[in-house]
Amino acid sequence: MTGNRTKIILDPKFALEPRDLDDFFAEFGPFNGRYIPRFPTDWPKRLREHIDDLAIEKLQPVKRQSLLEKLRRDLNLCTEPVNWAWNEDRSWKENIKPHLARPDVGYVVGEAIDPNPFPSWTETIDQIRDTRQRSWPFHGTVSEYLSACRPLLLNSPAAYLVDCYLDPLSDVAESLVRSLLALINGSKCYSIEIITRRASFGLRSKTSDKGYLTDEELHDQVTRIYKPLIPKQRKMVIHLVEEGKFGGDSLRLHDRFFLTLHGSINFGQGFLVVNQKLPQQNAFITDRRHHDHLKDTFIEGVANFERNRIRKAQIAYPIDVSQIFFNNS
Repeated sequence: MTGNRTKIILDPKFALEPRDLDDFFAEFGPFNGRYIPRFPTDWPKRLREHIDDLAIEKLQPVKRQSLLEKLRRDLNLCTEPVNWAWNEDRSWKENIKPHLARPDVGYVVGEAIDPNPFPSWTETIDQIRDTRQRSWPFHGTVSEYLSACRPLLLNSPAAYLVDCYLDPLSDVAESLVRSLLALINGSKCYSIEIITRRASFGLRSKTSDKGYLTDEELHDQVTRIYKPLIPKQRKMVIHLVEEGKFGGDSLRLHDRFFLTLHGSINFGQGFLVVNQKLPQQNAFITDRRHHDHLKDTFIEGVANFERNRIRKAQIAYPIDVSQIFFNNS
């Protein structure tokens, strides 16, 4: 989860009319930072089947096509996988009962026609709107970071950690990447990619006069640590950015982002081993326009630096990018 600490759980037949679906898409998904538990696992499919009963054919053609496109493009992205037990011989109401005692469960919305013992969508939507948070205080721990990023991670083909200070050879980075690689096992995510400064990676001991590790030494150390952790049919890539000078047109890394094709989170600080008693920065969900800019900058401009020869105006590109790549085929 992100800053929205309370899970909102919906019966897949929650909608009574097409307008309810508009309200749904206005509250959930990557640009709102909250997600419906995929309970049961085919929750999106069940909602689509229920929509056949909502008389959407009576909508104006443009409105109907817009709604169908949202369902096709965005519905899965509004959900997150959960491993809650499900019994096909029982109704949704019966299946959800054992999970109501979970500490993170907040609002539960029942079926549109007969929601009892739960409230209906129309009774709950105003309260749901009031709980929306697109930013929240971030203490900086790895566990907090993972919780915020998990839905995006599991719904995306690749995840990009953009952090100018992240050294994959540090203990805290190793803890983070180990956890991410464990999470993607069996998921839709096939690649964990780190974007960092070359100057932040592989600095020798302060007592050494040899400066940075060589590229060969870096590759050997990273391979030794991470290659055994990569799940089958998955990969890991480290992109080392050569930055431009201050005041120039070339890319300089600054803010820290967790970025996917579908959404992104801006973290105001890096990752800590020990929790800070008080948060020092806020994390926040990036809006669609900002996210498009991040994709152009870091996915196209950095991760695909060698292949991308079409450069866009208003996008800062790095001087150069080198890669350390390995997979478990």
